Amino acid sequence: MSKKWVQRISFRLHQWLGLASAAVLLIVGATGGLLALEDQITAAWPTEKVAPQTQILSTAKLLPALQLPGKQLERIYLETDADEPGRALYRDEQSKQREWRIFNPYTGDVLGNRPAISEFFGDVMALHRWLLMPNSIGSLFTGTAAIMAIIFLIAGIIRRAPDNWRNVKDWLVWKKGSSGRHLLWQWHALLGTWFFIPIFIMAITGPWFAFDWYRDGVRSALETPKPKQMLKSSSAEVDLDAVWHTLQSTIPNGHFARLYMPRKPGDALNVRYLDADAPHHHAYSALSLDLATGKILSQQRYADLSGGDFILANIYAFHTGLFFGLPGRIIWSLAGLAFGSFAITGVWLFFNRRARPKESVSGKADTLIAYASQSGTAAAYGKRLQSWFEQQQLTTHLRCVSKLQPEELMEYRQVLLLASTYGEGQPPDTALAFQQRLAQANTALHNVQVAVLAFGDSQYKQFCAFGHWLSTRLQELGAVPLIPITEVDRGAEQTISQWNQSLAQRLQLSLDKLDSGFVEATVVEQRCLNPDSGREVYDVQLKLADEWQAGDLLELMPTLNETSSRQHLQQLGFTGDEAVAVADGELPLWQVQALTKELGGKATSIAQYLQQTPDLAVRSYSIASAPSAKLVRLMVRKVVLDNGCFGRASGLLANAQVGDSLSVRLKPHQAFRLPEQDVPLIMIGAGTGLAPYLGFLEQLQQSQRSSRTWLLFGERYADSDAYYGDELAQYLANGVLSKLDCAWSRSRDNVARGQYVQQLLAPQSRLLSEYLAQGAHIFVCGSIDGIGVGVHQALVEVLGETQLNALVQQGRYHRDLY
Repeated sequence: MSKKWVQRISFRLHQWLGLASAAVLLIVGATGGLLALEDQITAAWPTEKVAPQTQILSTAKLLPALQLPGKQLERIYLETDADEPGRALYRDEQSKQREWRIFNPYTGDVLGNRPAISEFFGDVMALHRWLLMPNSIGSLFTGTAAIMAIIFLIAGIIRRAPDNWRNVKDWLVWKKGSSGRHLLWQWHALLGTWFFIPIFIMAITGPWFAFDWYRDGVRSALETPKPKQMLKSSSAEVDLDAVWHTLQSTIPNGHFARLYMPRKPGDALNVRYLDADAPHHHAYSALSLDLATGKILSQQRYADLSGGDFILANIYAFHTGLFFGLPGRIIWSLAGLAFGSFAITGVWLFFNRRARPKESVSGKADTLIAYASQSGTAAAYGKRLQSWFEQQQLTTHLRCVSKLQPEELMEYRQVLLLASTYGEGQPPDTALAFQQRLAQANTALHNVQVAVLAFGDSQYKQFCAFGHWLSTRLQELGAVPLIPITEVDRGAEQTISQWNQSLAQRLQLSLDKLDSGFVEATVVEQRCLNPDSGREVYDVQLKLADEWQAGDLLELMPTLNETSSRQHLQQLGFTGDEAVAVADGELPLWQVQALTKELGGKATSIAQYLQQTPDLAVRSYSIASAPSAKLVRLMVRKVVLDNGCFGRASGLLANAQVGDSLSVRLKPHQAFRLPEQDVPLIMIGAGTGLAPYLGFLEQLQQSQRSSRTWLLFGERYADSDAYYGDELAQYLANGVLSKLDCAWSRSRDNVARGQYVQQLLAPQSRLLSEYLAQGAHIFVCGSIDGIGVGVHQALVEVLGETQLNALVQQGRYHRDLY
């Protein structure tokens, strides 16, 4: 069985058995932690003492003195300390209830009930062993819970075991700065690891006290075979003086003896006692005496025990930690309390996990929509596809490939894979593990139809490489193409629309129900942050009814108005009125250009122009505000093209007027959001890559988190490009931002040496490691070819590829690159 399946099975066993026994384990753990220190607490409690004398009463005098009307004497306990009263256990002849009395072993006087502290621990023991229910019923619950605990403890330690045993330190060390669910998980996992051995010993010894079959099975496995003896007195007569003589010769002073009265005439008297060298007060030696003659019928000294017999004699001592002395009692007490706390933290973690938003994977479905997304484009489109399918009563599952196993693909009739390619042919961070699993899989997919929609950027040589790899690999495993692979250049809506049409035709879907997701947003503020710099950056604020979170993106459809479209076409020698055939008839060229095409170059004919001009692609911008701001803030650099014109989208935003309406669409960016737990943040950005961190800081200020935040920002000129300087200074002043480092790559006087943001990391490698040791998440935002490559290489040099890959796998390395 693969390690992955071992981990998966162990997790489910641990989860469900833990939940099933949580209530019982909470009680058993809490009471067990208290009982482990019973002797120390009782000894410190003020109790009644007796005046020591030379000799305790002989059995011939003690037994008659202890007789009480209507009660049967069952046991006599004589304690170790000379000033401790003895204890006698009686059974009421009518109610059959048992009760303890204390007595003076020198006079035989019955002094009354046990001390209140002893009665308290008696009730605690009854709760611990039987849940205050009848013995047979309560033991069934506690014993079963103990057996379940054995299984889920093993499953938990398997689940917890490090992949690399050289990383065992990380497995055992508490990570500072945790809060929320992560804090609960650390408490649950680390205490379970630290106290695994004592808790496991408690669990495997627990059923001994509950089930006869468990006791018999352990005895048969460990006990040395002995010939069976019927230990009976030689007659029904009783010679207590002879018995007392034997006891005196065997147990000096008669202290610490437990006498178990015969149940019927002719039975032997069974005695347990402590030798002078007994290592603990449950290291019993045992006697069986002939009541008629006082003769020893059998004797077993603790010091003579070995092997399995030694283990059997110490079951109680192992269970309570008594075997390991006072340190053992303390450790066992803490372990018992920790064990009880697992019920609380485990249930809390379970329901907290269940309450978190999850992908819809319940029940069966014909269609799987799986996405591999770096910036959220494929994920957002997957949600729109799922909504489209569900409106037509078609069941679908929407899943990120990071949580998908290759064999799960066999469960579906058709699989729609939405795959982004990152940089030069790389899969998104979330898809790295899935690519490895799929590359090694030998799953037969002969009955599965597959359609791949590949997102990429044609500026890169390996355009849509990951999507093509997926398509090829799935066909190698036997999958049948539902429709040919389709490449989407920079999110071109026209291409996506054509794919939708092909999909609708194959699956007989209605396109009328497919929502593009675009809505109208109104410009409420627009200002330049660095006038006359030659690389102007604008702050644009929009009023939008939809909801978002800090780190999400806003997509803009950069359509042109008629005037701008005609001006561009006229520069190329067209009037704009030329008729163009479209699906629904004809449209003038200016309208086709304005709504569906990028700004093209010179061409000799309209057909050539339309063929060589890319389809219009949406533009994505990081949202620079938190939801509480009520306004979507964007940080936009105005792009100037080689021909002197402004960029299609940045020009639209930079020249927008208050009151203008723009066609936009929110794009959730799950992989670039604040972590749920309160952990340190390392935010690295260059230029407009500062935008998402403004939203982060605003949201952090409202949440009042306590962990440190470190912002590293890079731009060209300190005097003009220190965007939002006052805002950042305020965050530093109020502690929301702990540290701000800036790198300026250029200087006006051409004297100061420039520095890029990635160069800030190596000199502060110790601080970087300190943040990461506390569970920090790293965020990187900016140009993929600039800060993306530079920061990644710097992190590899500082941390090493192994640690950086581990951060990716742990979801602690987030990149929003464009």
